[in-house]
Amino acid sequence: MKEKIKSKWGISALTLILVVSSVWLLNFTGNDTPREFTITEQNVIEIKEEVQLDSYGFNVIDTQIEEGRVKRNQSLYLILRDLDVSPQTIYEINKKSKGVFQSNRVNPGQRYIVYKDSDTSKPYRLILHDNALDYVTFEWGDEIKVTTGQKEVTKEINIASGVITSSLYESLVEKGNNILIANRLSEIFAWQIDFFRLYPGDNYKLIYEKQYVDGKPYGIGDILAAEFEHDGRTYDAYYFQGDKSMGFFDSEGNGVQKALLKAPFKFSQRISSSFNRNRFHPVLKRRMPHNGVDYAAPIGTPVLSVGDGEVIEAQYRGANGNIVKIRHNGTYTTAYLHLNGFARGITPGTRVRQGEVIGYVGKTGRVTGVHLHYMIYKNGQPVNPLNIDLPPSKSIDASERSQFEKMVEDLKRKMENDRVESVASVIKEE
Repeated sequence: MKEKIKSKWGISALTLILVVSSVWLLNFTGNDTPREFTITEQNVIEIKEEVQLDSYGFNVIDTQIEEGRVKRNQSLYLILRDLDVSPQTIYEINKKSKGVFQSNRVNPGQRYIVYKDSDTSKPYRLILHDNALDYVTFEWGDEIKVTTGQKEVTKEINIASGVITSSLYESLVEKGNNILIANRLSEIFAWQIDFFRLYPGDNYKLIYEKQYVDGKPYGIGDILAAEFEHDGRTYDAYYFQGDKSMGFFDSEGNGVQKALLKAPFKFSQRISSSFNRNRFHPVLKRRMPHNGVDYAAPIGTPVLSVGDGEVIEAQYRGANGNIVKIRHNGTYTTAYLHLNGFARGITPGTRVRQGEVIGYVGKTGRVTGVHLHYMIYKNGQPVNPLNIDLPPSKSIDASERSQFEKMVEDLKRKMENDRVESVASVIKEE
């Protein structure tokens, strides 16, 4: 459908051209020498185009907008057919959709918007949302077009804080905060805090970006600053991106990210047996060193590599059962025992990334039940994974330290005031 453009008084574009041309010609003298012409309110016709764009960028003047939800067993074909779109047009739309949209991926509850001409009530555009952010636009008329798009995401700076009574998740829910914050905090402080062993009284505060789509909460963006007090010790992290430094750094400018994660799981798992040089072995019935930590996780739980490195062993080895051993650098090596199986591609010589799944919890080898036995070796000697002092990553580059310190000072002040100034609190995603 062609969009209508009118002047303030309804004159056509052609009439406008004629009027402007006449004014221009009248301002020439008889000898074709142009004389000075002053633009005033009396000799200028103000043109006002009737354009009103919606949140998708379409002009909705002279347009009826209807919204709906996909019903059970309703396909794109049925939606278009119910809009009195001809079978031939639907066929052409399906042809245009190839490589852009799969017509069989329409699920109950999906939101759609229909655009109709106000004069004829004939539909000419359909927008089908896959989720709150992503959508597909189908247009027909002079030309059939199928395109994808995304709604604009706005971000508002927010502060969240709380005290742990039973769990981080419950603390966030009690304050009405997004529980995704828990995952972000555990990722930031994974190298300093074992989030599987938080204590009542532990507390946190952070500044983060809250995302909105069409004015409705959508999710969370970046965490800009965070403080977490755990077991009487306070940890902090500030996100900084400069020309030479990028990532989370503590207030002293040291990299927050360590060489190894605190635990080889994404979610909390119970510790069934700790590091002990003189533990009574439940199977052999004698005292012997227990040079690792046992996690009593459900069978099949994904086991993560706690750091980047090279797999140096992935096999069944007697009492150890299925074992994966990873060399992270010249100092640190980790081992994961009694696995139910290995992740695809995990063989000696394979390079793995921090957080990559390397296997699954099992009960192979000499065990009394399902669990993971996790070990860290430092310079070839087993050390306690729960209290090892892990090395920091790179610090802020000296050339950017003053810029970083200014940023930290500003963010600290905001957290201390427990508020964020409303001015410039909303930013748009690039």
